[in-house]
Amino acid sequence: MDSRSKNTLLEIEQNALKYLHIGAHRLSSDGEHSSADDYDRLGTAIESNTHLTKLQIGNLSDNVTLDTTNRRFYDGIRHNSSITELYLHSITPQPQSNIRYNSIADAALETLKACQEKNILTKLHINTMPLMSSAEENRFVESLRYLTNLRDITFIRSDITDEQLLPMVEAIRGYNLIDYLHLGYNRIGNAGCEALSTLRNVTKVILGNNNIGNEGMVSFANSLFENNNLRELIIYNNNPFDLRNVEDEFCRALCNTSSINDIYSSNHTLETIHIQQDKGDKLNSLLAMNASTKNKRCVAIKKILLYHPHNFDMEPLFDLSLEEDDSGQDLKALPHVISWFKTAREAIRTYYNGGNMFVNDLKRRKLSAIYQFVNTMPMLFIPASHDKGGDKKRKRSIN
Repeated sequence: MDSRSKNTLLEIEQNALKYLHIGAHRLSSDGEHSSADDYDRLGTAIESNTHLTKLQIGNLSDNVTLDTTNRRFYDGIRHNSSITELYLHSITPQPQSNIRYNSIADAALETLKACQEKNILTKLHINTMPLMSSAEENRFVESLRYLTNLRDITFIRSDITDEQLLPMVEAIRGYNLIDYLHLGYNRIGNAGCEALSTLRNVTKVILGNNNIGNEGMVSFANSLFENNNLRELIIYNNNPFDLRNVEDEFCRALCNTSSINDIYSSNHTLETIHIQQDKGDKLNSLLAMNASTKNKRCVAIKKILLYHPHNFDMEPLFDLSLEEDDSGQDLKALPHVISWFKTAREAIRTYYNGGNMFVNDLKRRKLSAIYQFVNTMPMLFIPASHDKGGDKKRKRSIN
């Protein structure tokens, strides 16, 4: 072990290192091997370390002898309570290397398996680690099933196919919420997109340099009818599809104008679609409304006011009964209608910067709604008589 590696190991033992890189550029250097004793010592130090949060294994080559026989090293990771980020980079042999690929992949997969014990990983970043056999695929997927606290997942430049992606999707389906899922520079196509679109627990999806066509994009658009978590969809360096052919599908998911109820039930969560193509004005407008506020009720109100510009029909609310034994027309819905218009005013004030035209239009619609109640149920709005004589007559008639 060279002097640089010795210093790194000493920092780990002194609980002073937050980021450890095991590979050609950190824990070993050209011409010097790390022995089994070195990895045993490292594993012991990792186990008791409380400051180490990031572990990277990458650029493994002939001079890095880490393999599955270094059990003390993996035991150290297994019992560590501070490592929350794992980076597996360039887990492929160099062309001039004599080291077998399988031993490199085994070291990476064994490290991933060791992280299952505590299940505290929140970030997994894999760059250039092709899964060359079904056995490696199974080992990787099995680890994913147990790493349920992951919130940031990157798997790029690894030749992942649709077939390999399907079990991975199933493995992460049970996670609570994934903030970031990046699957760039792989071989994912329409079938992979269809699988990804079934996830309801991902906030941001990034796909790049894959083989995604119109069918894959429509899968994402259709999923928005039931997906209330996806906020960003980013597709880069992907040529097989034309956004113009699927834009209507996204617009319909974001704002189904068939009825007010359909608008209210539309997707108000998706805020960004980045596809390196120009988007139409309607799609841009809908995305901007979704992004305008975290209050999705206000977003729905904006869309309703924009796409139903005429007065609202109050007739379906005239017979609204809030109790089982009530029947007939009443005013129980009217306070809710007035409250809705109050909320709507706040919504458009924020979105339209208080434009008088929109405020005045809202006032007109509010008065129209109240008038419909008055016109249909006038007797409920007539005040009681204050005539004393009339009161006496009523009393006599009652007696």
